[in-house]
Order: sequence, then C-alpha cells, then structure tokens
Amino acid sequence: MTLQQLRDFVAVIEQGGFRAAARALCVSQAALTKSVAKLEAAHGVELMLRTPAGLLLTEPGRQLLTYARSILGEVDEAMAMLAAKRQGERVTVVVGASIDPALTLVPRVSEDFKRRNMHANVHVQHGAPGDLVDLLREGRLNVVISEVPPGLNRGNLSVEPIYTEALFIASRPGAPDALVDGGALAERPWIVFSEANSAKQPQDELRDVFDKWGWRMPQTVYSSSSLIAAIDHVSSTDTFCLLPERLFSHPIAARRIKKTAVAGRPVAEREVAIITKGTRHCSGGVAEFVSMTRSLARLRDVAFA
Repeated sequence: MTLQQLRDFVAVIEQGGFRAAARALCVSQAALTKSVAKLEAAHGVELMLRTPAGLLLTEPGRQLLTYARSILGEVDEAMAMLAAKRQGERVTVVVGASIDPALTLVPRVSEDFKRRNMHANVHVQHGAPGDLVDLLREGRLNVVISEVPPGLNRGNLSVEPIYTEALFIASRPGAPDALVDGGALAERPWIVFSEANSAKQPQDELRDVFDKWGWRMPQTVYSSSSLIAAIDHVSSTDTFCLLPERLFSHPIAARRIKKTAVAGRPVAEREVAIITKGTRHCSGGVAEFVSMTRSLARLRDVAFA
C-alpha cells in the first residue's frame, strides 16, 4: 500500500467517480483505475462496487476511507511543518468550534495567537460537536473546542473540560413570559442544531432537558445547521430554541431574541472541552494554541463580561 494509492482511492470517492477524480488529479482515468485495482488486489478485498447509480463503498472501503483520510491528513501536516521551517516558521492551525466558543473564546485566542506568531494562519470551522469530532478523527482539524458530544467514544481522543456552558430558552421578544409552563412549551414548535447524517431524530436533542424538568416532549421539532437561520426563525415566529447564555448579548442576536430561565436557573448546562487526537503530541503551533485557549478559558467570565 502506498500513499499515492490512498490518495487515488480517496480522490475517487470524494470526486464521485474515476473520470472526475482523474481530472482533479491531472492523470489519466486508466492510470487511476489501475492504481485502485492494485490496492484491491494487494489486499484481496473489494473497496467499491460500480452500480448504475454510481460507486458504492463496501464495508472495507468505508473503513479504509476513514483511515486513509486520517493518514493523509497526518502526512500533509508533516509536510506543512517541514515547509514552515523553510518559510520562516509559518504555522497553520485548523480549529473546529461549536456555537459558544466560536463566538467568544476562539476569536480572541486566534487574534492573540496571530499577534504572537506573525506568520501564523488560523482557520476556524463551525459545526455541531459530533461533526467536528469526526473531522478531527479524519485529520481535517487540529483541535476541536466544543461541547462534549453525548455518548462520545473517547478512544484515541484527549478531552479536557475547560468551562460549563449555560443554556436558556430563546424566543421572539414579544412572546409571553409564562414560557416555563411545561404544557405551553410542548405545544410550541422548537428548533435544534443537529449533526449531519445523524441517526438521531430532532426530538432526541431535547429529550434529556425535557425529562429533567418533567415536561412533555414537543410534537414539532425542526433541525437546522445554521445559527443565523435559527435566530431568524425564532425572532419572527413562536418557535423556541435552546441557546448559550452569551449569545443573547452578542451582536448577531441582541434585541432579536429574548432569554428565559426556569426558576431563575439555566434550562441546561453543558461541558465545553478542548478535544485533540490523543495518539500523538500536538505540534508546536497547535500546542501553543491549545495552551492559550486553556488560559483564556480560566478568565472567561472576566474576559467576556
């Protein structure tokens, strides 16, 4: 098995076929087909099936795709590190962040990090915690700063809690204050942030919270992958949503949505953590970014008051 064979295999899957992958890699389709065929023959397995609807990964193919992306990510990172040495210590850190840290902690750390490292690049990808962890495992992210996904398999991951995030009910400004009545909450529609390709139903995102308070589950629950779209929806309808406390005072939401507590308390609390791949030590730039994140998180209540 060679790195080129892995790159060819991943390209075929990501481009949706041999012809498109050959164009993307600037090689002949015949050479690409031969490369993947050699990979299959060397290990005695079929990695993909050709169907009228297109390519279909076999189970070994699905597993290899995950490993291949991770391996190629590691190789690309190593090559980038060596290139950085030649280019005057240029460093790139790719960070995954969920809603609360993406609006508060990560932007501040990114600014401070780039101030300290004049040649550094910081790329931030927003998303649901589970999706971000998947990208981390595949080697597409260096670090994830997000809520710990429920039921997370921590194998090969380092999970370091840094603060607790308080969640409150978000509603339109003109909505009545008597929202803490369980019956009223169940009668209104809700919107949640769910992970791509998740087997969960949207209602599952609310079940623990509603069970904790003894409320009936709402019959209508929408899902969204866009924070802006969710805020627009909540601010213009009678739909409810659970959002981090600091979002209510952020410019993208201030005066557009109303915050409601239950008995003077947050409706729920979630642990936010720094998540990295535990199979190896972080590279210099990533280690520094993680250290700065950890330090600022300790001062979070003061820094973001």
